[in-house]
Amino acid sequence: MTPRQPRRILFVCHAYLPDSHAGVEVYTARLASGLQATGRWEVAVLTARKRPGRAQNSVECGEVDGIRTYELVQNYPYRDLPEAVDDPAQDRVFSEIIAAFDPELVSIQTLAGLSVGFLDRCQAAQVPTVLHLHDGWWSCPSGGQRWRSETGPCLPIDRRLCSSCFADYRHLEGPLERGARALATRLPGPLPAHSLHHAFQRLPQPAKRLLRELNEKGARLRFGRPGRQEQTSSTDSKPDLMPAIMARHHRVRSALNGIDQVIAPSRFIAESLQADGLELPKLCIEPTGVPLPTASIARRRDSNIKLLFAGTWVPHKGPQVFARALAAMDPLHFEAGQLSARALGPKPFAAFAKEVLELASGRLEDKGVLAPTEMAAALSSADALIIPSLWAENAPLVVMEALAVGTPVIASRIGGLPELIAEGRDGLLFGPGDHRELADLLSQLSSQPSQLDELSSSLQPPRDLVAFCAAIEGRYLRLCSQQQRASA
Repeated sequence: MTPRQPRRILFVCHAYLPDSHAGVEVYTARLASGLQATGRWEVAVLTARKRPGRAQNSVECGEVDGIRTYELVQNYPYRDLPEAVDDPAQDRVFSEIIAAFDPELVSIQTLAGLSVGFLDRCQAAQVPTVLHLHDGWWSCPSGGQRWRSETGPCLPIDRRLCSSCFADYRHLEGPLERGARALATRLPGPLPAHSLHHAFQRLPQPAKRLLRELNEKGARLRFGRPGRQEQTSSTDSKPDLMPAIMARHHRVRSALNGIDQVIAPSRFIAESLQADGLELPKLCIEPTGVPLPTASIARRRDSNIKLLFAGTWVPHKGPQVFARALAAMDPLHFEAGQLSARALGPKPFAAFAKEVLELASGRLEDKGVLAPTEMAAALSSADALIIPSLWAENAPLVVMEALAVGTPVIASRIGGLPELIAEGRDGLLFGPGDHRELADLLSQLSSQPSQLDELSSSLQPPRDLVAFCAAIEGRYLRLCSQQQRASA
């Protein structure tokens, strides 16, 4: 009997970097690699990549860890409406990739920076399509966070505020960007088109900061956008984007009708998007799996309680909440060596990171950024992981990875976090943004460290990555079989 050829599946994600710290990229890489490893699937990934100087919407084919990649050049990921929803040029390229690869199933992870029209093209080609939910991008035009720095979570979405929020969020190209883009297309042959981008990245931090500030000022002068202080104090000068915001909402609702199945890692993300007015066809909940240790980890906690924040240093992730909690605690906890606190993660805004460290009054140690392969060791050496998020998280991988190595989690009571952390069994929860409640919890643990031992021994490990991949594969196979029967 001739062995069956592997089924072809195309993943769509805004980036495909297996060593990334971004949850959606790690999720996609693990699932794609897991399916490819079975030998039953031939996997390809379509991504958007910034390549200054390369032709917009051109495609670069490559391979990452044995998986074929189609890198669609997207030099303008922060587009205005309606381009940020529908991009006919990208749709045509997507159709060409569908025709060339001929997938039996398309797995959409995110369309941020891409085009909602991809869903229509899948339907026209009669290719079953699965949507995995990762954040609120489908209902929130401003990056999918559904969070405003002035008022906190925007749940459910209040579209009366979207116009003002998107006006702040969207990126306007400044004169230095325009000049660099024009120059990149005229570089001599021996120089790669993205050499200017690399040269910029090698500049000292102060020089990069100055160039960004000059570019932003130029963009604001060109488009008549007020300065940052005026912008936050008044909305009089902001454009009325409500017709475009509503058009985006109706367009997304319409495109979702072509989805064959929606997979959500938490009930929160599914129910909150439904509350935002979206219909999710054939919804199912599949908790995410993570690699579990192959052998039991012997935890040896000393007299010093080691706390760890692991995440990107941005306001909605709440490192400032953790810093304020540390500063509010009795100095005796630190002077006696009962407690120490460290922080890991990327710092896209140097000024904000400096402010966080100042808020902690010297009680938070910055440990830089670790490679993803080093995170398990860092999590297992901590006595508790702190997740002080202010926005409604979906299902952060770092939480499950901490539980996988036996580390309790202390997190905000918001979004999908209470689904991952059973209070009193897997960790402790506190009110989002309530640094005093967090300070009280940490003081209590410092005074009674045996609570951490009890939590570590009672917590339930998350789903195994192998079992997760098998469950997703089962759903994919059923859709492929249904399509075959319908086509017979």
